[in-house]
Amino acid sequence: MNKPSITEVVLRDGQQSLIATRMKTKDMIPILKKLDSVGYSSLEVWGGATYDCCLRFLNENPWDRLKIFKKHFKKTKLQMLLRGKNLVGYKEYDKSVIELFIKNSIKEGMHIFRIFDALNDINNIKPSIEYVNNGNQNAQGTICYTTSPIHNEKYWIRLAKNIEDIGATSLAIKDMAGLLRPNTCYELIKKLKKNLTIPIHLHTHSTTGLSDATNYKAYEAGVDNIDTSISSFSNLYAHTATESFISMLYDDVENPYNMELLTDISDYFNDVRQNYKKYEGSMRGVDVNMLTNQVPGGMLSILEKQLFDLNRSDKLKLLIDEIPKIRKDVGYVPLVTPSSQIVGAQALMNVLDEKRYKTLNKEFVDLVNGHYGEITGVICPKLLKKVEKSHLSDGTANETLSIDSHKKEFKNFCTDNDLKNLTRETDLLNFILFPKEAKEFYLSKNKNSYTDVVTLQEGFGLYVE
Repeated sequence: MNKPSITEVVLRDGQQSLIATRMKTKDMIPILKKLDSVGYSSLEVWGGATYDCCLRFLNENPWDRLKIFKKHFKKTKLQMLLRGKNLVGYKEYDKSVIELFIKNSIKEGMHIFRIFDALNDINNIKPSIEYVNNGNQNAQGTICYTTSPIHNEKYWIRLAKNIEDIGATSLAIKDMAGLLRPNTCYELIKKLKKNLTIPIHLHTHSTTGLSDATNYKAYEAGVDNIDTSISSFSNLYAHTATESFISMLYDDVENPYNMELLTDISDYFNDVRQNYKKYEGSMRGVDVNMLTNQVPGGMLSILEKQLFDLNRSDKLKLLIDEIPKIRKDVGYVPLVTPSSQIVGAQALMNVLDEKRYKTLNKEFVDLVNGHYGEITGVICPKLLKKVEKSHLSDGTANETLSIDSHKKEFKNFCTDNDLKNLTRETDLLNFILFPKEAKEFYLSKNKNSYTDVVTLQEGFGLYVE
């Protein structure tokens, strides 16, 4: 039986799930050479919440981080998570913006684009797949796994076939909340292997305690690639430990991976993790309640932090209980960005108001009205009536602006603030995707730019690699 290859996710989803995506680039640089030497099929390093958090919290340019990865990773392919038409943001962007983003991502070293849509609407991932294929890179179409009365094996097979038909060069099963049970996984992958010609990748989380068994059953079913995270950034809200999964696949004699090297990497990240303790969630073991409330690990840790900041941590259980109720009301949407944030924000309003749907947020109204894409299930009629009566419900989709329109705004911003050096397309993309955060970043006197520092420090051998 062929052994699956491994994607290491510590630099993206591992740290996103456990420390709210707060790991700084400077804490990644010293270990990059060793990560590149492991023999992973790919390293997930970018996209998801990392782009947003670089600008919003870390005062870093996400494109500078990607440049650093390109410089250091000579043997291993780079992988990112892309939210279809939402790119790395939380709203739909014009095709011209999508094309420019993907073109620049490829230019800066990205090889594998895991492209998903929160509603599993293939129309929302089709443009990205097309542009990645045009750049001769791996357009990995994704199914966002969830469970509900409408999500069955036939649904997943049909969706996967449709994703292959629109040009995906590989398929990912993205199990955000650890809901995929081992035997279900085995049967699903067996069927997918019979129906598809493209490689199949599995990404699952440890929240429910199922991930180790699910990953192993995926291996038995013939999956091509498994996502894992180095042991010091594994389990809880995150993923199966890399070293553990390797030990499931190989005995000591045939193991192609250097376990001492992996131990060094784990030890390094264990030390790094101590610097981010304040961002860790309260979870200390397995939460089987996730099998019913379906809150993804990364979402749960962020909700905990939000309640803590509001001094309302006592409302966490009520909030978690409210989320699946809202999910049912909106047709059993999968909980993944941006639907997870939209449903989570509405749940927070319901709990704090102590009355359901007393206050509606604009994004939730847009979700119900279909502006984020087609919802597979049936929306609660009572909720539909509330949305129809809301002043936020104008019945029209949000307008997307072309690159040319954004360029005018960006040029005016640069002129008004005497920023003559912002000429890169990546600066424009920062401005388009996160205008408020980008403005603050470019106007800041204390930007963290590692480009020059990295060259200097490497030249003087100050990093132990």
